[in-house]
Parts: sequence; structure tokens; C-alpha cells
Amino acid sequence: MVGNSDIYDMGDEIRFSMTDWIETAGSPFVIMERDYAQRYDAEKSYNTICGVDGYAGTVEIDGHKIVVLGDEPMPVSIIRKGYETIIIRWSYAPGTNEVESIVNNLDFGTLSEISHEMIDFDSKDLVMFDAAPYLEEDSNAVKLQTLHKTVNINTYEYNSESVALIIHKLKS
Repeated sequence: MVGNSDIYDMGDEIRFSMTDWIETAGSPFVIMERDYAQRYDAEKSYNTICGVDGYAGTVEIDGHKIVVLGDEPMPVSIIRKGYETIIIRWSYAPGTNEVESIVNNLDFGTLSEISHEMIDFDSKDLVMFDAAPYLEEDSNAVKLQTLHKTVNINTYEYNSESVALIIHKLKS
């Protein structure tokens, strides 16, 4: 983990200072129920997790739904706005100033939606972490709280000449 994020919820306006990016050791990030994460067997589940194509997909392991943020490993930063979570994945950019400017002026209506998933979890308490290590070994685990057990995950792509981002919007 690099630094610390400052997240500001200003009504409809998001102001975000990007000084914190979490990364995996090369594995995809996964999102699952916090209670199941305590029993998650990374070694047993890894091949199934890595079998997900695209930027976001779901698998079911031991009767639990798991969201996989797939494709290539990318640094991730998170914005929380009420019960909405926006996960920013940095593919390439010259620096944090460019990414911060784009995110702070983000209009989802202008983005290309590349996928949509609706997941019915068993709990509203979720966690995101590196798929490879066990949760207790992963210092980059992030708690996510949703309003309802049903979560819509819309995935968008932002591309310009100098910046490419994958953006996941979780809303319950």
C-alpha cells in the first residue's frame, strides 16, 4: 500500500485526493462476504478465480458468490459515497494528477459501460482483497458496506490518449 486516500463526500460532488493505491502481487482482486472471507481457501480457489475473463465477473465457490476484478493486475483506489462504492483501476497514466482530475470530473453518462453484474450476496458486509493470499495475510484488504444484499456492479472504461482507467461502480 502506498500512502493514504482522502475521500470527500460533498453531496453529488466527489472530491478525491489520490495518494493511496493498493496492489496485488499479480493476482486479481476479489470481493466477497466478510464472513466467508475468513474461511476462503486461496489455494483451492485460485484456478477458478483466475478463470474469469474480462474486467469483472463472478464465480461461486462453496455456495458463495465472489466478484473477481480480472484481466491484468492494476493498482486500485476506492471512493465511497454513501452506500455507493467506486473502484478506480489504473491501467496507465502519466501520474496521479491526471487520474485525480479525471475522477473528480467524472460523468458516468459519458463513459462506455462494458459490463453489468447483479449479485445477491448473503450479507451486506463485504471485503475486497488479493485473491492469492489468505485474508489474514493480506494487509490490503478493504471493507465494503452495502445498503442491501443485492449489489449492481457496472464496469466502465475510460480511455484517452494518455490515461486508461477501468471503473467499477457498486450500488445496492
